[in-house]
Amino acid sequence: MVVVLVAAGIGLTWFAGTHLAYATGLAGTSGHLRVESCVWEHVGGHRYPHCSGVFRSSDGTVVDPDASIGKRLPVGGIVALQRVASGSYEQTGPASSFGWLAISLLGLMVLLLGILVVYGKGGGRRVPRGLLVLLGALGALMLLSALIGGVAGMTEAF
Repeated sequence: MVVVLVAAGIGLTWFAGTHLAYATGLAGTSGHLRVESCVWEHVGGHRYPHCSGVFRSSDGTVVDPDASIGKRLPVGGIVALQRVASGSYEQTGPASSFGWLAISLLGLMVLLLGILVVYGKGGGRRVPRGLLVLLGALGALMLLSALIGGVAGMTEAF
């Protein structure tokens, strides 16, 4: 149980932290996508949006005429994106940034829970109050970040 919690916490924090770096513009190549078309793809009984167009980096060094992203975007619009190391694209902005921050904080909470389980298995040892306060603070920040990201995502949709 402890190994699963610690591994899940590390994995989730790493995954979300990487996406957070792209969503905030700290990693990758920043630029804009001019959305030329959007389609709904059917995969396994589900429908997923898929928009494509021309990506141009902010410094003009990268132009990708076949750029695509799995998001629903307005056709004809220009959207800020970050090109990631794998060549795919990540949407930038407050909604994405706060969403990935919330998932990163969730990963840290799972990691801390794994540590607390190890601490509690000692029998007579009490879990330090500071770790419980930290867990609560991470939870509150995670919920606040998710709320801000959700509100930002709803306002960006209009």
